[in-house]
Amino acid sequence: MRIYIGESDRWKDKPLHLALVEAMRANDIAGVTVYRGILGYGAHRRIHKDKVLQLSHDCSIMLSVIDTEEKLQLFLPLVSRWSRRVLVVLSNVDIIKYAYRALDVDLPETKAGSEIKP
Repeated sequence: MRIYIGESDRWKDKPLHLALVEAMRANDIAGVTVYRGILGYGAHRRIHKDKVLQLSHDCSIMLSVIDTEEKLQLFLPLVSRWSRRVLVVLSNVDIIKYAYRALDVDLPETKAGSEIKP
């Protein structure tokens, strides 16, 4: 799922993208990454761009969310309640590889070309 919002969008006292990430984590969504756009335009066809000295800008923010379709569908009503200006895109994907390293486990050092045996 990809969620497109504006950088200035807020939920209560927080940036909307931060509130969404916190809510996704609390709801056990598998993963999310937030991207900040540097140039683009949307429904109103106004150019949004990132300028260092510009005080007022509303660059686009995209949240790329990974989980099962069922869990994402359950989360969608919250996204709709929290923002009136939002674009949500759902895509089916083929996961080629999913691997992670547990934070509390140290993997043994290996020499190049050698295999780790169970």
